[in-house]
Amino acid sequence: MDMTGRPQNDYLKSIGSRILCELNDLKRTIETAAIELGYSTDELENILNGYTDESKVHKLIEKMGTLYPIDHLQLSLLRDDTINGIKFFSASSSQKSKRTYKRTNRHAELTNYYEYRDTAMSKLSLFKPEWIAVLREVNDSNAHNLDIVMNNGHFMHQVTMFIGPVNFYYEDSNGDRHCCEMNTGDSNYITPFMKHSFASRDKNKFTCIIAVTFGADVSRSQRELYALGEIALKSYIINNNQNGSRKLIKQYMKNNFFTVEILNSITQKDGVDIEKIFSSEREINHDEYKIISKALGVEVGNLQPPRCGYEQECIIKYINETNPMTYTVANQSRYKIHTLAKTLKIPSMTSSIIEVLKKEHNKSDWFRKSLHTYIINFSDHPVEMKWRTADDIFTKVIEKYDSVYLKPFIEFSFANKSSESSSLFVVGIPTSVGTQAQKELSSLMEPNRVINDLERWYDY
Repeated sequence: MDMTGRPQNDYLKSIGSRILCELNDLKRTIETAAIELGYSTDELENILNGYTDESKVHKLIEKMGTLYPIDHLQLSLLRDDTINGIKFFSASSSQKSKRTYKRTNRHAELTNYYEYRDTAMSKLSLFKPEWIAVLREVNDSNAHNLDIVMNNGHFMHQVTMFIGPVNFYYEDSNGDRHCCEMNTGDSNYITPFMKHSFASRDKNKFTCIIAVTFGADVSRSQRELYALGEIALKSYIINNNQNGSRKLIKQYMKNNFFTVEILNSITQKDGVDIEKIFSSEREINHDEYKIISKALGVEVGNLQPPRCGYEQECIIKYINETNPMTYTVANQSRYKIHTLAKTLKIPSMTSSIIEVLKKEHNKSDWFRKSLHTYIINFSDHPVEMKWRTADDIFTKVIEKYDSVYLKPFIEFSFANKSSESSSLFVVGIPTSVGTQAQKELSSLMEPNRVINDLERWYDY
């Protein structure tokens, strides 16, 4: 049985609604589309109402992709694979997925390097987190140790939490190698495609990393970038400085068919000379941004260079340098929160260690995040998680190295199952509904119809 959070009939009704929405956008009635696609009206109506099987739905989607100039893959909706809003992955299931990879050492011998294990993942999110035992041992922290084999980097962003004495190696954009001595609770953020590696500093101690790799906006744009090609990709890239800002201004100008003279004729009325701005490299001030953005019909932030331009490519956060926050409810200290490595590239991404201090839940206080959330218990002590949906409250004990994925807006809380406090590594990543999409959604007259469009676009 396909154990999913959404029943099959609801899933098929949702796809039917999405297909009807597309037919409305194409200005096709059910009768017109049935003739063009080779269906009877009754057959097509049954599919749109979810009264069919999945194979017939996908056959219709394929036909629509052949006949109409649309990206028909957009009609195949994500299937909710959570149960009651979460996806649980036990430590035993994780252990069954283990695979060991070898790399050469200084003697050109292939020896064990990493043991990988899967942890909780869902089709709903771009998480690909792994539990990785670090098997290669070194006797120093030399960045150029001959027993270290750097990888080639990967497309995913990565937040890493370290367990035990682990050396972290990385190569920056100048080609310089670095080695950082990490210990339990330390963390980092790695920019995509950064070459890196890990090794154990002590063969007598267990060494492991929780490597939470994930995609963001570029991952969601990747299909379109493949189709648009290299010229378009290079054209989208902007510098993280004032030259990048000038490129963005010119990009919006061209999109609006503005020449420098046209834009200048608008902004000069407010004292901004576009020609002088383009002929210099000085910083554009906020008042100038406001005037230019108003002339172009965009928000100020659309024209400013990325804040992450001033950020390091690799961010290290040592646990002893964090200033943990005590999460207090009704004068009781319930959690201790350590904020781990973050990046301005994805400002809404969060990574934390939560120490669970209480043995009972507070029924009036729940966490609630707008993010896809990943949780793994890396302590020796079990923790009880409660979560609630609109329908019910559920409970699950999370043992050591058990992991969980939670859907956005699921409320949850933790309580210890022993006298010792438990420690959880928690990472949140944004959904595809970013701030800009959230603002657009909020501006619609009937936002509920975005996922529940059941009517043709006109009445007889």
